[in-house]
Amino acid sequence: MNRQAVAAVCCAGLLLGTCVAPWIQTARALQRARPAATPATTPKPRPTPVPAVGVAYLLDGVPATSPARVTPRSHLRVAFTAQVPPAAVTVTVDGQPLPADALAWSPDLLSAEIPLARLLPDHPVRLGVRVPPPLTDPGALDVAMLPTVPANATTGIQPGFRPQTPLEIVVENSPPARPQAGLQNADIVFEYLSEYSVTRMTAIYFALIPELVGPIRSCRMANAYLGYAFGGMTMCTGVSDGTGGWIVGSTPGSRPVPSIMEPNDPGGHFFRVGFRAAPHNAYTSGDRAGRLRSEYPYPPGAYAVDPPHPDAQAGTAADAPVVGPHSITYGYDAGSRQYLRYDHGAAASDQDTGQQLHAKNVVLMHVPYHDAGWVEDDNGGAHSVWYDMTGSGPAEVYSNGQVVHATWHMGAAGQAYFDNHAPVWFTDETGALMLLNTGLTWVHVLGNGQQG
Repeated sequence: MNRQAVAAVCCAGLLLGTCVAPWIQTARALQRARPAATPATTPKPRPTPVPAVGVAYLLDGVPATSPARVTPRSHLRVAFTAQVPPAAVTVTVDGQPLPADALAWSPDLLSAEIPLARLLPDHPVRLGVRVPPPLTDPGALDVAMLPTVPANATTGIQPGFRPQTPLEIVVENSPPARPQAGLQNADIVFEYLSEYSVTRMTAIYFALIPELVGPIRSCRMANAYLGYAFGGMTMCTGVSDGTGGWIVGSTPGSRPVPSIMEPNDPGGHFFRVGFRAAPHNAYTSGDRAGRLRSEYPYPPGAYAVDPPHPDAQAGTAADAPVVGPHSITYGYDAGSRQYLRYDHGAAASDQDTGQQLHAKNVVLMHVPYHDAGWVEDDNGGAHSVWYDMTGSGPAEVYSNGQVVHATWHMGAAGQAYFDNHAPVWFTDETGALMLLNTGLTWVHVLGNGQQG
């Protein structure tokens, strides 16, 4: 190799070293600055969220919403979607906690029944459930107890029955009208003085109506209260001028009572019989009266009718009642557990059954009363009696040879008859709601201090 070639190679090597050396130095510096590789690690699992436990109110097995209307036969439960320790749950009534032992827990700890025994129809309450996380608060539930009235075992009432347009038939009790027809198979009979120490009755039928009911006579002021209280259709043969203004709604401050009277009956709901002299011969039948439910339907009443159930013993042993102002006495038959009715000392019978009238429950309901201020009977000049049947007052409830010194309730004291839409109900000496036994219930409406 000549000197020029060697010189060229050496020169190239020097140039290459000069050009590459800075990049090599930079790469090595970067390698020194790069952190050491971290050994591979397994990712930590994320915590699984705890699912919320659902809480709901169930009324007779169906989800409940406000306002929930209950009866003493209802079952109101608070239900959970997972087991819950009973100690973790507090149920409140109007903000006050129930005792823990008041709740009846299911064996699987998925639900607890809330007691309803101390609820009253005139005092709605607000229920609440206090639960810790992860339980979800179901919110408040407004609960109202419905007034519950008894039924006769003969009238076909079944569980879940809703009272809709009960028939309220006015039946007279003067001597020429006896024996009456259809009283034994009524659900409830209200009896009150009409005039001349003679009583009149309003027989109420929630479902089945007997083949023959009567004799039917004219309305009295008691029918204004009963008509609105039970949400029924009243049947009577007529009305006096004074009482009529309140029944038909023509008197200032009055409202018409749903009713049908014989003189303006367009549908043949009444008929006259030949075996009784007028005016004691007006009757109706089950099919004629029953048509009124479809011809003049009214919304279901805001109350419950108690279906047939086993007898409950309540009260203290007592002789059968004597209702002096009505000239009615009863004899208790221990074998049938019925009260046999005597009218002016004679056994009272039912024309339909041919048997002596008997009641399962006899109630003496003491109410304020006053002279209505008009003549009820033009022939003798007797004035009409006005029973103030809203509010509350003392009552004696007889059943199964025992008596409960009770309190009756129907609307608010001084309330107009047309503003009350709840029938009469009773509380016992402790203030607890009473459920009367199944069978005919006979209510004697007695004016405070009233004589026969």
